[in-house]
Amino acid sequence: MSAVTLHFENVQARIVRARELSETRDLLAELLAMSDSRLLTLFGVTRYSPQDVHGLKDQVFTGVVAELVRNGWNCDSASFGLARRDTFLMEMARRGLSRTVTRLLEMGADADYNTQGYGDSTVLMSARDPEIMKKLLYYGANPMAVNAHRQTDFSYKLLKGFVAGARFYLYNTEKIPFQKLLDNFRDCILSRESTPYSPMYPLCLVPVVPPMVPYQNIVDQALVDAMFDEGFFPFSSGALTFRLENEISVWQHLRFRMRNARFVTPSLLLAYLACMTKGESFCTTTDFACVDAYLEQPLPREVHPRGVFSKSVFVYMLFSLAKLPAPQLLRWLLLLGKAIRRVALWMDILGEDAFRVVNSAAPLDRKGSHVLQELTVIQSLLSLRVNVTDSFGEFVIPEELTTLLASGPTDSLAG
Repeated sequence: MSAVTLHFENVQARIVRARELSETRDLLAELLAMSDSRLLTLFGVTRYSPQDVHGLKDQVFTGVVAELVRNGWNCDSASFGLARRDTFLMEMARRGLSRTVTRLLEMGADADYNTQGYGDSTVLMSARDPEIMKKLLYYGANPMAVNAHRQTDFSYKLLKGFVAGARFYLYNTEKIPFQKLLDNFRDCILSRESTPYSPMYPLCLVPVVPPMVPYQNIVDQALVDAMFDEGFFPFSSGALTFRLENEISVWQHLRFRMRNARFVTPSLLLAYLACMTKGESFCTTTDFACVDAYLEQPLPREVHPRGVFSKSVFVYMLFSLAKLPAPQLLRWLLLLGKAIRRVALWMDILGEDAFRVVNSAAPLDRKGSHVLQELTVIQSLLSLRVNVTDSFGEFVIPEELTTLLASGPTDSLAG
């Protein structure tokens, strides 16, 4: 969008006192807390469309920081964030205001600032936009800098689920010490100090690395066990079929852990079901029997609900199962019926909050849904396809059909 003319008359008296850090901090904090309409009106912007708001705010703060620096403000003063330890550069990177970030860097802001805190303690960790990350690296940000959890920016973004930021490192490995980043991620997982985020694990287990970039894969049984103990699976076919040091695949090892589990974990059940929909290699008779046995396990005495179920997992399951022929689909409906009844029992014990489903496409949807609702929708839609009722599996199945289901799909039924 084109530049607009900004009017600073309403804040000029405070800008000229930019050397007074408390005054400048209060001014910027007030501007950050303002609603979009009030902020733009304050600087004389009265006509704009909703899609222009972000760009206009970027122009406003670019102009403000330029005026403040011209009047003597130290742009590296740490006065922002929850603990007032962040610089304004970190705040702008966090909000994705790229033009303001560029202006601050051009005026000498420290791109490698680190608060040594437990969250996004570096400027790189504050940035979510890959373009802003690229600018920070150009101005000297260190990708190997760590926070108090000893996480690099790559590990921090991977574990927090900031997908675009984590992928930036996978697509720029020629210019970044990628092996060291992988090793740090492995150390963070094995230390058990971090809460992993499942959708990003495929990027760790089967990295998208150009052939000319040397690296040593960090995947072994210890890493997979650490992921399992935290309640997460890798979610790509390549990751699941990867061979461990004992020549068994990741999927075979996860199946072994599921069959020998003493207690049940809802997140592991959902992860296993989602992986089973990825193809015939992951939904054998052994896998169905594994889930049947797992559903009979008791809940542990102390359950720490995560509440991080993703809507995308259920959408993937629905579309994957809808492609199956009728005999295989009937087999899945039996399994889904058992899972739904068991999840309903778990929700009676633990409450709905432990089974909340997050939709990344609608992050402001506070009501959302829960696991039982999503599984029930999948069951209902799939039941329509094979012309059975939603209660399929609750009554006695005819013996001849039971035999066919146990033996898998046949040519005679496929039509």
